[in-house]
Amino acid sequence: MFDCLRTSALSLVLGLAFCLLVALPNAAAETRGLTPALVEAMKVPQQNLGSLSCRRLWYLEHKVLAAGRICPSTDRARRAFGKALPCISDEERILPERAGDYLAEVRRAQRAKSCPPD
Repeated sequence: MFDCLRTSALSLVLGLAFCLLVALPNAAAETRGLTPALVEAMKVPQQNLGSLSCRRLWYLEHKVLAAGRICPSTDRARRAFGKALPCISDEERILPERAGDYLAEVRRAQRAKSCPPD
């Protein structure tokens, strides 16, 4: 009986190890070049952006900027994200390409909803 349990446990461990070996490179490729703060800020899938309210889209846009350490440009953004990571630049071009692409999608969703400017 113990041999059967040992074999089952070994099969389970080997199966889990194989799954991890396959999944980890894919997860690393998805986050390549992004800080953990940017990964967290960008966790709303792009296909779901259209379902968010204008207020939520504004917050998401500025959360990504703050996570990318872009200095807030408005009083509203400074109030909301003044305690975030210290900013290092006013230029969005310092963001990784994936973060810039994500911001473009957020802004596209804002325009589609006719959200008011900041």
